[in-house]
Amino acid sequence: MDFTLLATLLAVAFLTAALALYALNTLSNRDFAQGPGPTLPVRTDLDGPSADQITAQRRELAQLRATVEHIPLILWRQDNDGALTWANKPYIDLTEKLHPDRAGRWPMPHLFKQKSLAHPDTPGHRRISIDMEDGEKRWFEVQGFRVQDEILYSATPIDMTVKAEVSLRNFVQTLTSTFAHLQVGLAIFDKRRQLVLFNPALTDLTTLEPEWLSARPGLSEVLDRLRDKNMLPEPKDYKEWRNRLTGLEKAASSGTFEETWALPTGQNYRILGRPHHDGGIALTFEDISSEVSLTRRFRSEIELGQTALDTLEEAIAVFSENGTLVLSNKAYSELWDVSENDGLMPVSIVDATRHWQQSCQPNPIWGDIRDFATTSQGRADWEDYARLQDGGTILRCRVAPLAQGMTLVGFKTLEAVPEFQPAKTEIAQTA
Repeated sequence: MDFTLLATLLAVAFLTAALALYALNTLSNRDFAQGPGPTLPVRTDLDGPSADQITAQRRELAQLRATVEHIPLILWRQDNDGALTWANKPYIDLTEKLHPDRAGRWPMPHLFKQKSLAHPDTPGHRRISIDMEDGEKRWFEVQGFRVQDEILYSATPIDMTVKAEVSLRNFVQTLTSTFAHLQVGLAIFDKRRQLVLFNPALTDLTTLEPEWLSARPGLSEVLDRLRDKNMLPEPKDYKEWRNRLTGLEKAASSGTFEETWALPTGQNYRILGRPHHDGGIALTFEDISSEVSLTRRFRSEIELGQTALDTLEEAIAVFSENGTLVLSNKAYSELWDVSENDGLMPVSIVDATRHWQQSCQPNPIWGDIRDFATTSQGRADWEDYARLQDGGTILRCRVAPLAQGMTLVGFKTLEAVPEFQPAKTEIAQTA
């Protein structure tokens, strides 16, 4: 039962009991009229309340009075002309606080403007505020009830409710202002999959009308509208598309939905689905067309560079600053018998030189290459020679520093060591 209604019923019961007790007291103290004969004794066997009944009713009246006085509600009664006929203690205390000059006087002034009070024959309640001495406002929820030929009003304090509503409204406004500056489109759906919040970026990215979104359409309606505007990837058939929508909802609810939509317009959108509180979901729409275009351009440049390297006869291997193989060409794979699948796992300079050393006759240059690739200072181009295990193939090993601490190692097959470098030839043959 509503607390306000309970307090009102208690007040009605209190007033009814008071009237009944008054009538009983009048009846119990009444003397029978004396006639012209002898005085008639007072009858005690007539029907009427006994002394115990009167005591119980007085006790009940006291309990009702105490109950009404301690209820944290403001109760008062007034007649049809607006004159105050009764008020409880909270009403009197607040009146004396606001109007100390009228303390103890009757009739007491009205706390609420009569025009603001709801008509008792009209269902519902009204919110009315009172200005306090410190400038603060106290809010009440006022409701009227017709009791016989008077009106009983109750005023429930709702200051905390009003403050909570103001805080929530300010919070929503802050969120709305924050979302308004985001370049990512945001759409939040409640547990019934009705749209409850969106930002301006969503309308810019999806071309959905703000008026239509403000009507709180469902998730399926939003996706249908996006499909009509060619803002969804077109499936092969409608059944597949509907299954896609069902999968989107389930994946978004579990926080696992993430997809890139290549639209017929040439744009690319990244769509993320995340679970929201109370069973809702939040979808974000991000235009990544420039990012995709840049990635494709970089990939094209990398493929072009790789193609150019593959045309070289020299076997090329490039290592990063920390000594990890980042690039090699086709000649390198053929020389050292490295398959393309080996590139899936990171190869360090230590692993690479160990592999080269196993394929060649003993030579100290492999340690020098390792030291060079892991050193960032005092680096300059140099080259040396090594001989493969077959004894007839000579490799010219070229080492060069690159930007960002990278190192290039090149291998070229020779039939003999050039005559202008006899010392290098002697080292290679001795090895």
